Amino acid sequence: MSSLFSRRQILNLGSSFAIGAAGTMLGNTPLFAQPGRTTFYTKGRFLYHPNGTKVILRGVNLPLLDDWGFPQTDTLSELVKTGANAVRIQWYKNYGQANRPTFSETDLDNFLAKCRANQIIPILYLSDLTCKSDPILLNSQLMPWWTSKPVLNVLKKHQNYLIINLANELGHYRWSNNPATALNSFKNAYKTAIVRMRKHLQVPIAIDAPDCGSSIEVFPQIAKELINSDPAQNLLFSGHAYWAAYNGIPHIQAAINANIPLFFGEIANKQDEDVNGKTQYCRYDLDGIKENQPAQNGFTYQSLLTLLQQKEIGWCAWSWWKDNCSKREMTSNGTFAGLTPYGKDIVNNPTYGLKATAKKVAL
Repeated sequence: MSSLFSRRQILNLGSSFAIGAAGTMLGNTPLFAQPGRTTFYTKGRFLYHPNGTKVILRGVNLPLLDDWGFPQTDTLSELVKTGANAVRIQWYKNYGQANRPTFSETDLDNFLAKCRANQIIPILYLSDLTCKSDPILLNSQLMPWWTSKPVLNVLKKHQNYLIINLANELGHYRWSNNPATALNSFKNAYKTAIVRMRKHLQVPIAIDAPDCGSSIEVFPQIAKELINSDPAQNLLFSGHAYWAAYNGIPHIQAAINANIPLFFGEIANKQDEDVNGKTQYCRYDLDGIKENQPAQNGFTYQSLLTLLQQKEIGWCAWSWWKDNCSKREMTSNGTFAGLTPYGKDIVNNPTYGLKATAKKVAL
């Protein structure tokens, strides 16, 4: 397993920081068929298939490059058994450890093709700048990779069913010294990146909330301006629900009221804490089990997923496998047979589980 953390979320908790790990086709009648559309697209607060059918993402995060068996092996065929209709794929332009097996654009191409063969929507993200504070790094460090010829050649092959998530959890807002200035910088960095991307691809672009994905309250402030600045007007806004010390629930309704295409790129059952530079894994319980410390506000992922099911909001669970917090893994060994108690709930819960709610779409 990689010595890099599979996930790292940071939530201000006084003098310390807490860090955590982090659709569905409804109906058969296309509501917003748009002749000539060849990619998934957003309209109002929903995502649509190119044929106009509403799609609500119900998926799983796959820390693909933290599994050092890749590219020789991967666990997608086991993940597909969950019934998920989407997989959020961890990628790096530079993994940052010399011992990690070599991976290439060809490996990404092959994996995306495997997603299509298994009828599972790929959501591709770059994890190099996870939780970094400066959003300007998006354009200086990540966009040259996204817009490079070898990468674009791969992305264009799969654009009919691909979603791209430009940067995992980049930028600060609540955690900054000047939130208003920080949010303006965040917004402008994404404006620039989106225009650069639209010269090449019209696929949905997902934007993670700042503060390691947690601060979804910014979306009603900036989403409309970002959508209007996007030549394709094809954006998704992604929250990561590591909310041991932050109450994000009211902001979900605010996003709905603002008609924002919101989904949750990561939900999880446990959250870590980083105190004085040392990570305490699985420190906070987001599942109400009371193994360690409860969320300060009583938040549980189960109540969130129940709400998201009611509101037709998509999500991807963190994570399939591997993770340094073993109780946050959906499977103990990468196989469906190895589902953990958490994984069994994500898959089999009759109210919000993948088997009950995820609907495949033709890719």
